[in-house]
Amino acid sequence: MKKYVLAAAVYVLVSVSAGAAQSGIAGLPSEVDFYAIVADVADGGKIAMTQDLFYTQLMSFNGITVTDKRKTRYQDAADELRPDALAFHAEIKESEAEWECTLYMDFPAEGKTVSVSNTYDSYYKILTEAKTTLQTLFSDLAAAVTDTSAAATDTSSARRDAIVPTLEGISGTWSGEENINKIVILRGGRGFVIFRNGASMNISVEIKNGQVICTQTGKSNASFFPDMPREIALVAALNAEPIAWTLSLTENGTLSGIKKTLRTRYDGGEAAGTETAEIGVTWHKQQ
Repeated sequence: MKKYVLAAAVYVLVSVSAGAAQSGIAGLPSEVDFYAIVADVADGGKIAMTQDLFYTQLMSFNGITVTDKRKTRYQDAADELRPDALAFHAEIKESEAEWECTLYMDFPAEGKTVSVSNTYDSYYKILTEAKTTLQTLFSDLAAAVTDTSAAATDTSSARRDAIVPTLEGISGTWSGEENINKIVILRGGRGFVIFRNGASMNISVEIKNGQVICTQTGKSNASFFPDMPREIALVAALNAEPIAWTLSLTENGTLSGIKKTLRTRYDGGEAAGTETAEIGVTWHKQQ
């Protein structure tokens, strides 16, 4: 009986989407590669039905062209993504009487990945909320691209004045971020970050293509994300990618560029998880 209910839901949702297509998303490619949904769900029929629904919903967005790659897992194609297209994939996990559905959208040309994750007490709700979740996914990706553009604008003047750095030249103590007390760079390509909350992070430091690359080493800590609600930071720290800075040394002696980290993701004004963010930063060397 449940299969018939799900099939009816797909039919209704697809019919509605055909008559209510959305406009294209400004600032994003018009092509989307749709990869297989990876699911830890016993009923394979549900997954096939869900793939069909999300595929049809994506096609209903005006100005969006969808390429069917449902026979390929995203994980198997991650090194071959088209830079001029978006890449969509999803994961569904079943746990007792709940289903966690996470949608992902990659923009390889911008190095951006956003995700939207929701937990449902009914599998049916994954289908009924598919359109809204996809709209949120596009919106979050567009916002992430806009944030990077704004940060690039803020630092463009500094980059025009950039000079070639050396590890010896940049060694010393730096500051400039709200939640960081100081950053210490050592001559040997190592360093550490002291947060205002008392946490300490070890970093590696290298010069690559004329830029200073500082990357977190060692395990993540919830205290590395002081802007987040504590309970969200604790979960995020378990699998967080290393925080990294890509900086340029300017004529006025500052290090300016982009910090790649995590920030709180909000859903309806409520903290709902985390997302990758690229933030413009400027460090000043202490005398």
